[in-house]
Amino acid sequence: MSGSGMKARLLRFASAGGGTAVIAMAARVSGQFAMVAVTLVATRHLAPADFGVFAIAGALVMLARTMLYTGPFEYLLKLSHDADQRRGAGACLAATVLVALVWIALLVMLGLAAPFVFKGGGVAPVILALAPSVLLGALAAFAESLMLRSGTVRRYYAITVLTEVGAGLAAIALLASGWGLWALILQIYARTLLMALALGALGPPLALAAPPRALVAEVLRWSASRFGSVLVSFLANYSGDLVLGMVFSPAASGLYRAANRMVTALADMFVQPAGMLALTTLALGRARGEGEGLPGAWPRLAALFAVLGWPALALLALFAPRVVPLALGPAWTAAAPVVAVFCVARMAGLVTAVATAELIVTDRQGRVLAIQTLAAAATAGLTVLAAPYGALGAAVAATFVALFAAVAMALTALQRRDRPALAEATRLVIFPLVGAFAAGFAADRAFGTSAPLVALTLPLACAAAGWLLAAWPVIPALRRAAALLTEAPRPA
Repeated sequence: MSGSGMKARLLRFASAGGGTAVIAMAARVSGQFAMVAVTLVATRHLAPADFGVFAIAGALVMLARTMLYTGPFEYLLKLSHDADQRRGAGACLAATVLVALVWIALLVMLGLAAPFVFKGGGVAPVILALAPSVLLGALAAFAESLMLRSGTVRRYYAITVLTEVGAGLAAIALLASGWGLWALILQIYARTLLMALALGALGPPLALAAPPRALVAEVLRWSASRFGSVLVSFLANYSGDLVLGMVFSPAASGLYRAANRMVTALADMFVQPAGMLALTTLALGRARGEGEGLPGAWPRLAALFAVLGWPALALLALFAPRVVPLALGPAWTAAAPVVAVFCVARMAGLVTAVATAELIVTDRQGRVLAIQTLAAAATAGLTVLAAPYGALGAAVAATFVALFAAVAMALTALQRRDRPALAEATRLVIFPLVGAFAAGFAADRAFGTSAPLVALTLPLACAAAGWLLAAWPVIPALRRAAALLTEAPRPA
C-alpha cells in the first residue's frame, strides 16, 4: 500500500474515535512510566523489607481510595440528564465525603492494630501517615467524575499525565535525597492534591445545591453493592501482600508487590483506559436514554484495547527473565517468574474491567458483587494454601482466580445480541497476539545467546514487526470498535 493510502487509512481510524483511545493509552503510558521510574529508583534505595512495609500499608490505603471511585462516582456518571443536576451532584459529593471519613476512621484503627497482625515492624506509622490523604482523594474523585460526565476526556487525561509525572519526579528526587519511605508517602499526597486542584480549576463550572437526606441515602443505597464489589476485588488483588506479610515477612510482600507493580505498570496503560472509557461511553449512552444501547459495544471496546495490551503482556512474560534483573536490579531476580505469571492475570483483568462496566451501566452490579465475592474467597483460600511456596505460589493462586473471574464476568455480561460482535472481537485480538508472540519467540531462539541488550532489543523489534503484519488485515474491525468513542457526549 502506498504511503498516501496508509496515511488516509490511519486518518480514518483516528476520526472514527481511535484518537480518543490513543490519547487515553498515551496518558496511561506517561503515568505508568512515572510509576515504573519511581519503583525502579525505590528498589535501589529501599530494602525488600522496607518496600514490603509500604506495599502492605499502601494496599490498605488503596482500598480506601478505590472506594471513592465507585458508588457515588459511577452514580453521577449515569445520572439522567432529566434529573436535578445540582442536587444530584451535591448528593454524590456528600456521599463521597461520608465514605472518605468512614475509611479514615477504619485506617486509624487498622494502623493501631498493625503491630499485632504483621510480622516485623513499620507498617503502623505508614498507615497512620497515609490515612488523611483519603479526604483529599474524595475531592479529587468527585472532580474527576464531573469532568468525565462533561465529556472532556482528553482534558482529563492531560491533567492526569501532568500530575502523575510531577508527583513521580518529586518522589524520585526525595528518594535520591535519602527520604526513604517518606518519599513514597509524600508522593501520594502530592499527586492527590495536584489532581484535586487541577480538576477543580479546569473542570466544568461547579453548580451544587444542598441535597435532601433522602437523595444522599439513595446514592449510598445504590452504591452498597459496588462498595462490596470493591472490597472483595481488593481481597482478590491484595490477598498475596497481606497473607505473605502475616505468614512470612514484609520482604516476601515486597518481592510479590514489586513484581505485581511492574506488570501493572504495563497493563494499566490498557486496562485503566478500557474500563474508564467503557464505563463513560456506555453510561453516557444510558443517560441520554438510549436504553440497552448499541448491541456488541462492550466486546468491541474490550478488543480495541486488548489488540495492543495482550501482545505487550505476552511479550513481557516471555522476556521476564531478562527484563526483571535489568529493571529492578540483580537482588530482585527471583521476581521474574512472578512477573510472568502476573502477565496472564492482567490479560484477564482487561476483560473483567470492560464487562464490569457493561454490568454496572445496565444496573446488574449485584452480579458483579456475587462474582467478585466468590473470586475474593477463592483467592484468600488459595493464597493461604499456596503461602508455603512464597511469592510465586501466591501469584499462581491469584492468576487462577483472575481467569475464573474474567470468564464468569464476560459470560454474565454477554447477551444474545452481543455474540456477533464477540466473534469479531476475538478475531481482532487473536491475529496480532499470535503474530507478535510468534515473531518474538522465534527471534528469541535465534538471538538469545547474544549480548544482553541485543538479546532483548532484536526480539522485541521482530515482535513489533510481527504485530504490524498481523494487525493490518483487521484495521476495518479496529475502526468499527473505535467508532464507539466518536460521538461527543452532551454536557450535563
